[in-house]
Amino acid sequence: MTLALIDLLAIFYQNGNLERMEVIARSMLIAVPNDMVALQFLALALYLRGRTDEAYQLFRRYVSLSAKSSSPQQRQLPTSCELAANASYQAAIRPGSGLAKGWRGIAQILAKLGYVRHAVRARRAAITAEAIHD
Repeated sequence: MTLALIDLLAIFYQNGNLERMEVIARSMLIAVPNDMVALQFLALALYLRGRTDEAYQLFRRYVSLSAKSSSPQQRQLPTSCELAANASYQAAIRPGSGLAKGWRGIAQILAKLGYVRHAVRARRAAITAEAIHD
């Protein structure tokens, strides 16, 4: 299911169908609350649709959740939601995922907001996603 949703995100993003991209990202968040990929691509869709205040709120939420998930107290056995979120991220950065340009856009917005470390991570995701798969 995760791979199919990521593929739909990529298709709608590449076709410029930001409305459908938003729907898919919101669906992903219903299934896996705080899914980092869904949060970032929902924020990107909103940003590109001119809903910048909502987009910035979601990017801030992503940064906040990212900080919490990297704290030592949170490094326990992963929950099923955390495992699903990790699978989502791996699918979104796989070579040829179709999301490289989206990751670059996310990196630019995060850098603009001053979240340099997170922008670097998004740039790395873009590089991985655009790699040629042998």
